[in-house]
Amino acid sequence: MSKLETILQEEVLAEIQQLMAKAEEEAAAIVAEAKEKAEALVAAQQRKLEARKQAELHRAESAAELAVTTARVEAKGEVIATIYREVQGRLEALPQNPEYPTLLERLAEEAVAAVGEAEAIVVHPDDVPRLKGWAEGKGLAVQADDAVRLGVVAVAKGGKTRVANTLPDRLERAWEVLSAKVSQVLWA
Repeated sequence: MSKLETILQEEVLAEIQQLMAKAEEEAAAIVAEAKEKAEALVAAQQRKLEARKQAELHRAESAAELAVTTARVEAKGEVIATIYREVQGRLEALPQNPEYPTLLERLAEEAVAAVGEAEAIVVHPDDVPRLKGWAEGKGLAVQADDAVRLGVVAVAKGGKTRVANTLPDRLERAWEVLSAKVSQVLWA
């Protein structure tokens, strides 16, 4: 039993005990006044108290269940947030992976294909050397921008159209579906 349930149960029991003590006092006064009516009044009062007791117990149980459910939802949310941060951390570590240049080329190819006629690609300054040869082979200029992380932005001729293809953007777009799948795996 959780601490919250124990506390709620103790409070309910204390309140029930107070109600029962009050009812017994009322019953004793009624018996003193009119012995004939005492049994009927005591029985009615006991039924009323039992109904109150049951209602209070039900309310306390419902409150405890709600508190437990809320705590579970919050804990699950924290787990999902921790997983998201872990995934972001792993994405940030990708530039140290020997296959990162190949991944960048694939992202660049997808962005260039999506923009149509590209004139340039924009990458993080650290990624310029990784894509310079690829871009020159395609006849594209390479521009550096600190804001572009872990991916590429393709710029169409004339510069009016840009297509971003970065891993953080992809994670953000896919996270709702991914987090639902993670939840299903963890708690289904």
